[in-house]
Amino acid sequence: MQDDIRPSAWVRKFPIDGGLLLLDISSNCLFAYNDSARFAWELIEAGRPVEDLESEFERAWGIPRSRARADLRLILAQWRAQGVIAGAGTGPAADEFESGAVDGYRGAPARWASEWICTIGGIAMAFAVETDLPSVRLFLSHLETPGARPQTRIEIRGSVSTEAVIIRDGLERMRTSNPGLLIGGLWHSVLECIHPNVHWRAVIHGAAVARNGIGLALAGPSGSGKTTLAAGLVSRGFDYLSDDAVPVSEPDGEIVPWPLPLSIKPGSKELLKSRFPELGNAPAYSTKGTEARLLVPAAEVWDATAVKLRALIFPRFIAGTAPKQRSLSQFDAIQNLLIDRVWLGYPITEARVKSFLDWLDDTPAHAICYGTLDDAVQLVERAIA
Repeated sequence: MQDDIRPSAWVRKFPIDGGLLLLDISSNCLFAYNDSARFAWELIEAGRPVEDLESEFERAWGIPRSRARADLRLILAQWRAQGVIAGAGTGPAADEFESGAVDGYRGAPARWASEWICTIGGIAMAFAVETDLPSVRLFLSHLETPGARPQTRIEIRGSVSTEAVIIRDGLERMRTSNPGLLIGGLWHSVLECIHPNVHWRAVIHGAAVARNGIGLALAGPSGSGKTTLAAGLVSRGFDYLSDDAVPVSEPDGEIVPWPLPLSIKPGSKELLKSRFPELGNAPAYSTKGTEARLLVPAAEVWDATAVKLRALIFPRFIAGTAPKQRSLSQFDAIQNLLIDRVWLGYPITEARVKSFLDWLDDTPAHAICYGTLDDAVQLVERAIA
């Protein structure tokens, strides 16, 4: 191992039980690691040499020295690749990350792959993308108003690096090479247009529903079953609020409606068609080698009242499994969010992360696993009882 092991000057650590949470301000990335990594990080912070790390791992976890050495090699290799320990490269000065926008973006003349106009929340918006993003336009297609005069313009452009750049009305709002964060940043730009006086705590990848003033976020990666569960809950009397993104405002942690169409995959279509007869004639599109349907919500959902988010649910569908539910710690919840996609602003600041952690500490979180939609609905109802 290399002897020069110390935390990068660009990294900030946050106190959290059960693991390690680091913010790298040079890459604008937030990382969550397990308790073994936390143990190693604290030794590095204390300035302990490599030999001490190996012996302390051997003692703390009751493992052979060879296993301790191998585990540490993996941890340190990951940290060097991510740039959170010294020797993996340097970042720009910290004061460059105080502003969320760069004035006067000047790029080469654009070659637009797609341009269109939508009216969302009463605001006509022009969209232009250099790299074709068919899913973005598809999910907004029912809101297209070609003859409207745009009040704002949002562009997604390339850069000299691999990063894509979001520009709103000539000002750079965000740049990233992460496709998921790019979509989160795009949705945030739209939200800023239609809710200019709202401050945002986070935009979570997931779906949201509500009942009797209790808002629920169903968070998880594509394929976890969250959209099917959201549709199932709506068919049982819950109000639909959002899909793909759950915008959470501050200071009250309210879910602001973002009612994009629900993407219903073939297996779910058969399950839901008796509850949603309109699925038979719903718009179809290809995704990941299969044909899905778009269940378009009623237009008035855009005008629905924001609802306080009372619980985070992380669903997982496994055919044939018995229903299970467990409560999650603050660390478990943020680790699950970071494994998938959560937008915490651009740039991510220490203050924003601390605020999000405080909110997360007060918000119950549950993981549920189930084999049928009926089981899932019962688990959700039990979680909010």
